[in-house]
Amino acid sequence: MLHIELQNIRYRNKNILSDIRIAIQKSGLYGFFGKNGAGKTTFFKALCDTIKRKGSVLYHGEELSPSDIAFVPTEPFVYEYLTTAEFYDFYSYSIIGKKSKGNTIFEIEKNKLLKECSTGTRKKAYMNAVLQFDDYKLYIFDEPFNGLDIESNYLILEKIIALSKDNIVFISSHIIEVIEPYLDEKFIISNGSITHFDKNVALKSYFEKP
Repeated sequence: MLHIELQNIRYRNKNILSDIRIAIQKSGLYGFFGKNGAGKTTFFKALCDTIKRKGSVLYHGEELSPSDIAFVPTEPFVYEYLTTAEFYDFYSYSIIGKKSKGNTIFEIEKNKLLKECSTGTRKKAYMNAVLQFDDYKLYIFDEPFNGLDIESNYLILEKIIALSKDNIVFISSHIIEVIEPYLDEKFIISNGSITHFDKNVALKSYFEKP
């Protein structure tokens, strides 16, 4: 279904990850964990082809394009002088190449300039823009709960769980206890490699090691 083979992923002239081979055979929620600086964000950006990479990301044998991937970064970039509604349209046409659907998860004032919004509201606006479409081939959430209030965290968690029923969803988060019960597989990023972690073993056993 999804086959990832990447080599020598570099960031700022430093080799971060090498010889990554991952095969995902079914829809589900797949967690990627590691200590700060291990390479989680770099891996996700490489999948989206926003940083230089060698290798392939194949979905049913065909290379994924950036528009096939819904990527929600930890600190998403928004154009501050656009309103939230204008940003939804901009994302639709510029990134996806489609007309905006206008479907939203979070209720945000549509005519408010993004520069006047809080960090959390900007992140919610970005999520609204990305997730107004539901036909991506891969969903990636990099620390989606950071900067959001409790109610918003519950909303996005419900959305992520729902998406994982029929789609491949990758996620990273420091709030392990919240998402661990819903994970279909776990991966550890460490020392330049990505390895499976026993899904029947609590992740805290890994992070509590001396």
